[in-house]
Amino acid sequence: MVIGGWICYGGYNLELGTLHDPGSGFMFFWLGVIMIGLSLNLFIRALKIQRIPGELKEVFWNEIRIFKTISVLAVLFLYASLFTFLGFILGNILLLIFLFKVVEPQTWVKAVLGAVISTLTAYTVFHLLLGTQLPKGFLGIG
Repeated sequence: MVIGGWICYGGYNLELGTLHDPGSGFMFFWLGVIMIGLSLNLFIRALKIQRIPGELKEVFWNEIRIFKTISVLAVLFLYASLFTFLGFILGNILLLIFLFKVVEPQTWVKAVLGAVISTLTAYTVFHLLLGTQLPKGFLGIG
């Protein structure tokens, strides 16, 4: 929830704009709102689960999948750092392939196809339909 709040704050400072004329922070702000909502949902669900104290350590390492969580957070920070350099299309495809392969392992065909289709759909919505400027990256695509 804290990271989602930080992303909302950053997006708000970049200028939100409107739905028909989104600013540079529009997507980041709403991404942060979604992250806060999903985190709050998980937090409430976790509070409802009754566990005996001896199982807590096992739950933390196995059910929460702490290593996957840390790796996803690290890759998201790397993605944000390299977003302008890689560009929207290449950056998103690489991020989504990682997520499809690591979080809930998929075959390479499903991971690559899902990443390409998702990225091109987002590109169509944000760049072509809404006219949002997206970084082209070092390859100049997009």
